[in-house]
Amino acid sequence: MLVQRYVSADLTHFVGGSIKGERKRYLLLRKILRTGVLKAHPMPARPDSAVHVLRKDTGLALSTNEACTGSVVCFCDIPLSDLPLHMLKYSPFGLAFSKDFLADLGAAPVIYVPVHGRPALLPYEGYRRGRVASQAVAFDHFWKLFNRVEKSLPNLKSDRQISKTAEDLRRMMQFLEIHIISNLKFFDHRLLDDENENFYMEREWRVGRNVSFSLSEVQRIIVPWKYGRELRHDCPKFDGEIMFSDMPH
Repeated sequence: MLVQRYVSADLTHFVGGSIKGERKRYLLLRKILRTGVLKAHPMPARPDSAVHVLRKDTGLALSTNEACTGSVVCFCDIPLSDLPLHMLKYSPFGLAFSKDFLADLGAAPVIYVPVHGRPALLPYEGYRRGRVASQAVAFDHFWKLFNRVEKSLPNLKSDRQISKTAEDLRRMMQFLEIHIISNLKFFDHRLLDDENENFYMEREWRVGRNVSFSLSEVQRIIVPWKYGRELRHDCPKFDGEIMFSDMPH
């Protein structure tokens, strides 16, 4: 039983945010429900390739949210009464799963970093003049150091005395990229709640691969009211909750 009202017992994924046209959004939701797969983005180049894609651009600052990104399915941890604001930003079509179900698939919250905040501690001892302008500066400097070390790994591995340590370091850095660095989300804490770039309001969770499910595992389907009857016809085996996105909550 939840005591806190600012989190939800389930996690919601909204579909078709980048698609123009309400009808096309519904058809995408129907396809997802029929196939039982939420596809991670960015998708692998080939269907038979790895389930997770990591894209890196060492020339970009980490605080751009584009320097290190993995293929993920995103969900929001928002109570039903607060979903309307989120649906205005993304889509009025979605589906929800229990946290237990998604956690078993690897779902975890992202790590939010306020870019204009000031870090409490220096990145390392003796850093510049003893002050850092912002969290963005600190994390961007870390990203430069990280990539410098990664670039030097082949040279370290050629030294027999430290080759095993170099391999351990490579694996550790790979873990950090997939599970930590690519799940950092930089945001401007000064923005208003309804601004599109206020990512913090999403309370985002991510699964780092496709999410396969059955209809019995879907807790809730969200559609505008006029699609309610069509949804029941298209998914007759669904016996969970249907929420209308354009009705008062």
